[in-house]
Order: sequence, then C-alpha cells, then structure tokens
Amino acid sequence: MTERRRLLIRLAPALLVLLLAGAWLLPAVDGLDLASAETEPVEGWQSALDALPPDAVVLVGFDPDIGTYPEIRPTVRAAVADLLNRGARLAFVNLTAEGRALLLGELRRLERATANPARLLDLGYLPGAEAALVSLASGPSVPAGAAGAVARDVATDGFGAIDAALVVGGNDLGPRSWVEQLLPRVDRLPLLAIAPTTLLPELQPYLEGGQLDALLATPRDGAAYRAAAELGPLERLREVDPAAAPVLLGLIVAILVIGQAWATRVAASIRDAGHEAREQA
Repeated sequence: MTERRRLLIRLAPALLVLLLAGAWLLPAVDGLDLASAETEPVEGWQSALDALPPDAVVLVGFDPDIGTYPEIRPTVRAAVADLLNRGARLAFVNLTAEGRALLLGELRRLERATANPARLLDLGYLPGAEAALVSLASGPSVPAGAAGAVARDVATDGFGAIDAALVVGGNDLGPRSWVEQLLPRVDRLPLLAIAPTTLLPELQPYLEGGQLDALLATPRDGAAYRAAAELGPLERLREVDPAAAPVLLGLIVAILVIGQAWATRVAASIRDAGHEAREQA
C-alpha cells in the first residue's frame, strides 16, 4: 500500500463528516423531500382525529419494537403532541417489555417538555401477551395511587370512558392483535395505528375493511403527516426531521463503500482462481 493510499484511508472518515456537514447546510431541494405526494393516508388520519369529541380519552397501546422504533418515532411524537394540542387525554398501556422500556423514555421526554401531567395516565405494563389484551377488553385497570380526572373516569366507566385507541406497533402484539382480540369484545371503538413499513402488508386489509380507522405505516406517509400537523404551543414536542440531502448522500456513500468492498472480494476471487488454474496447468 502506497503512502498516499494509506493517508487517504486515514483521512476518509474526517472527509466524510465534512462532506455530510456541508450537505446539511444546503437549502431544501425540490424532489428530495421525504413526504409522500399521496394525501389519502394523511387526510384519513386527520379526519379520524377531527372526529374525536372534545376532551377525548385516547387509550394508547404503546408496543413498538426497539429495532424499528426509530423509523416511526418522529411520527409517534408528532401524533402525541397533536392529540394533546387538540385537548385529548392519553392513557398509556404496554403489553410488551420492549414497549414498556420505550414508553418510559417518552414519558420522561414529555415531563422534561413540561407537558400537562393532568392529561396523561400511565396504566403500566400488562404481562400475558394476547391474554392480557383480552383482559384489557373488560376495562383498563387503573394503578393504585393514580390521581386526576383521567384516572377517575377510566376507573369508573372502564371502556365507556375511552373515545378511541391509538396503537403504536412493531411487535407481535401490534395493531393486528388489537383488531382481532380487542375490537370484537368492546363496543364500537375508533382504532388508529402507527407502525413500521414491515407491518404494512398485514395492516392494509384492516384499513380497507374499516377495522382500522386510520394508519400511518410508511416513512413517506409519516413525513407528510408531520409536515401537515399543527401542534400549536406543543411545537416543542416535535422531533426535527433530518435534512434530505445528507441522508441521500450518506446512502450513496454507503452503497459505494459496499460496492467497492464487494468488487474487491470478487477481484481477489478471480485472481485466486487464475493462480490455481496456472498452477494446475
């Protein structure tokens, strides 16, 4: 390896950081925005939120997967802020340990952002997988010591106090389980879902069949919703979306690096095969 090549290899990480930093400073470029041009998913979502009554109680089934949560996290945070800005009260419940760990982080974030704690209720973690979801249909159990109007309404009226449910999916106990195990056991309940793209094939039929009232399940639909959401004084809860240019540049660099590594391995294999052929000859 020549000295120049060795120097380039050492400087490559720093050059890449400088390149991405420069791309971050570029102005927005038409055609590189992430938001989908299709308006139907966002319109359906906003219509579902508009249909909620004043001071609605929304049961939030929070069970994303740690691996896919970064894909939907900005959309989840925008949806929570949107609901709170509309005057909704949120009761969170977890059916998986992963969801519980992620929810605790989100609740701490809301606390740091000084969201109104009187509009939030943590129902805790319900172990038991689908059996826990079935038991939830008989009425959410309010933890001892929970105070406030939300806790009182849910403890008194059970599902009668719930105006809608929002399921944040990613695990096996996602929107599909809520449709199949919970909805048949309760009176008509509007059901909204946010899920990673991997769950779109199994959730699309429920959306078309009306079991799901609204669904955001692709990064483009999520970005379009976030761009349209009006969060008012809770704008501080919005997660800043990454600029499109550095993301695109990073993808291109990653593809080039992977391609170069693959080409090097293929070239080495061809050379080795040539050496073996000459030796056998």
